Amino acid sequence: MRKKRETHYHVREIRRRRVLAGSTLAALTVCAALFSHVFLFQNGLAARADLPATPAPATSTPTTPAPAPTASPYLYFVMKQTSGFALARAHMGANNQPTDAPQVVANFDDAFGQSTADTVVSLQTSPDGRYLAIDGTRSDAEMLWVFDTLNLTMVREPANVSGTFLRWLPGSGGLFLYRPILPLGPDTTPDWNPGLWVVNATNGTVTPIDTKISATFLIDAIGSPDGSQIIYSTSDGLGMGSDIWSIDTDGLDLTHLFKLANCPQSIAGMFSWSPDGQDIAYERLDDSPTPFLPAGLWIMNRHGGDQHPLAQADGGHGFALRWSPDSTKIAFVARTNPAASMADQTPQALQSAVDVVDVASGHVWSVASPMETGVQINASPTWSADSSHITFAAFNPLNPELGGSVRYWSAQVNPAAIHPDAVPLSQPITHVAALS
Repeated sequence: MRKKRETHYHVREIRRRRVLAGSTLAALTVCAALFSHVFLFQNGLAARADLPATPAPATSTPTTPAPAPTASPYLYFVMKQTSGFALARAHMGANNQPTDAPQVVANFDDAFGQSTADTVVSLQTSPDGRYLAIDGTRSDAEMLWVFDTLNLTMVREPANVSGTFLRWLPGSGGLFLYRPILPLGPDTTPDWNPGLWVVNATNGTVTPIDTKISATFLIDAIGSPDGSQIIYSTSDGLGMGSDIWSIDTDGLDLTHLFKLANCPQSIAGMFSWSPDGQDIAYERLDDSPTPFLPAGLWIMNRHGGDQHPLAQADGGHGFALRWSPDSTKIAFVARTNPAASMADQTPQALQSAVDVVDVASGHVWSVASPMETGVQINASPTWSADSSHITFAAFNPLNPELGGSVRYWSAQVNPAAIHPDAVPLSQPITHVAALS
């Protein structure tokens, strides 16, 4: 009975996660399933890696690991081609914008991307820039590819498992959190019921963390900046709210921080740790089958205390919460048409702005909206090193057959400005299916 229940739960979740998870263009192009709210929240940071000057596609793992990259940053994209999806990169400028056209560096196996049901959920680069995780879904499974940015090789990790990439752990060890759902292949165990995994991207080894609950009910998980603690959330199903937990990265000292229930916005996820390690921003989403209702942006300390709301954010599309480097502000995506019922149901109706909230005062202001860029969606903010500017991506919902057109903009973070001063930084990039 448990196997049957988990398989059914997984199929419903995969349909919904294509819409609800990932700060990618792909997550904005598929229809929402009106079932289980247990989904995974993901996002990617601007990819940075020190790569050779001439890329060449490859699909096998290197025998000898190369040293970690240090400079020459790149942005990564999944491009829509007639043969399916391809991974590409562009040089990244001083303002976190592409300075040239993306060049293909690897191709996906199994004709991934030929079907409009194939979706890239997220792209996330490891903290040291050595690896890129590409999480994707098909009609019957979710797969993870890990791209070695030095050797230009791309493999499935972990092998023979359907599951979800969560986050990279801090440091340069190539470790990441992974949510295993189902084993793939003939050698399956009827009672296979794992928890949270820590996977090593270098050698593929897996270290399980006993969260005392099946991974089926895991929503989100994130490691602390010092690498000592993991915050994660779980839910037993629609209408059951969510629980927030803390556990040491060695699997010890499991602590139940708090439970959200009996209120509309009772699903906790989209965790984002402040750079100084003191606070955690997160979203409270509606415990509802309606996929794209606005979410509450909240903050708490690392022990789950001092919880209070900061703003209303976009909900359900998986856009990340981004702390400023000085840990004083948070950039987030806000819906500019919250009263539009169609935007609650379909990603094509979304209109969004990049907003900023000052954590100490709670003051919220917009730095870029459709009024400035002329397109529906303004998202994926990244901060300048001095916390004074934000670079973001602006685009309309993509065409599932051709991909979308994305342009990068910059805006000054000035709460006193009467009008935002967003300016374009790049030419439009076409045929994009997902971006980091």
